[in-house]
Amino acid sequence: MLSSFSLADNIIGFIVDGPYDDLAVERIQKQVKEKLETFDKLNLYIEDTVNADISLKAVVKSVPFKLKTGNRFEKVAVVTDRKWLQVVSNLEKLFFSAEIRIFSSEQRLEAIQWISH
Repeated sequence: MLSSFSLADNIIGFIVDGPYDDLAVERIQKQVKEKLETFDKLNLYIEDTVNADISLKAVVKSVPFKLKTGNRFEKVAVVTDRKWLQVVSNLEKLFFSAEIRIFSSEQRLEAIQWISH
């Protein structure tokens, strides 16, 4: 299951609590594109839960979209306890102008506060 929410007009958030597959990637990209039609810059919050089944294939599939739109983000908060996703997120810092911060699930509230300011 993929839940989305908005903390403010220019902030979009997603919580992955089930399969993160091609369908989830497409849903996220569609919603981000819709927001980018209205705003020049966005902040993104993305969190996975212990129930998330994250496919490496889906993560790789999202790379071209991230490269295309990466300069349109100011802040990206990644909330995960998965070490491999933390590594991937740290690598993405090399390719994006956005400020990317990684938080553990225990730091969820801190991540929401950071992305909101």
